[in-house]
Amino acid sequence: MNEYRDFFLIKDLRAVRVNLMMNDFAAGLPSPLSFLGLADLLARKLGLAAWSARVLPILHRVDVSQGRSKPEMENKSGVFEPIETMEDLTGSVHVSLLLHLPGCDSESALRAQMQGRRIAGGLIQNEQISVQAVTPDGSAFRSLRRGYAMLRPAEAARRYITSGDTTPEQPSLAHLASLLYPPERPEGFGWIVPAAVGYRLLEDPQTVPARIRTRSKDIPHVFAEPVVGIAELVSVRNRRLTGLSHAELGNILWSWEARGDLVLGHSDYHPDSSQHSKELISHG
Repeated sequence: MNEYRDFFLIKDLRAVRVNLMMNDFAAGLPSPLSFLGLADLLARKLGLAAWSARVLPILHRVDVSQGRSKPEMENKSGVFEPIETMEDLTGSVHVSLLLHLPGCDSESALRAQMQGRRIAGGLIQNEQISVQAVTPDGSAFRSLRRGYAMLRPAEAARRYITSGDTTPEQPSLAHLASLLYPPERPEGFGWIVPAAVGYRLLEDPQTVPARIRTRSKDIPHVFAEPVVGIAELVSVRNRRLTGLSHAELGNILWSWEARGDLVLGHSDYHPDSSQHSKELISHG
């Protein structure tokens, strides 16, 4: 019997018309933040603590769509209006999710909540959804088909983040690009990609004025700008994953972490509290 009942593997999800525009700086793959948003929604629907969910997406396949580019319209009070928001880049994805939902002990309850959900705006197509409680270590990856887990980088130097490049004296996006695409890639460089990793708040949530037509009555609407960083894709057959201990697995999962004006998808992207230098972060 599994000792840990709040770690779950949701296998072989298929979703279509998934938004592949992560933010203003990164595109081509679904954002890790979209999976984190789904995990947090599941936690709330299951009556668990808000912001407590953690997730690791494993990408099996991503295909860019080549279909129509106009939104479907609907007659609303005599006026035809779009019923969907069209993005510049959409596609179909085949993905598995490793979820940590503290306080959840029911595979069936989680399976029921997964029905009708979306990944980055794309509706999940599975008629039957496979949910399995797993031991939170490297053994969780051994039953998966081939794919790539989307992780925060193992190397600290690659955890550089920026929200823009505005001055020649502070070429933050250029520095990020130099990390992603160096002149020479040494052996073992790995597969790293640009990724949306969070937001920088432009307003104080404590003092922001109340706004109408917001999604939540309890969470204030705050304007923010996107933060881009680097994610790493690692094969589920790699011992970096299959050899993980319980503590090591927990450290690679995406989870919301707010500090100061930054709300990021992993604590390791935050600058050290005693070292706010532009070598670690640039606000552009």
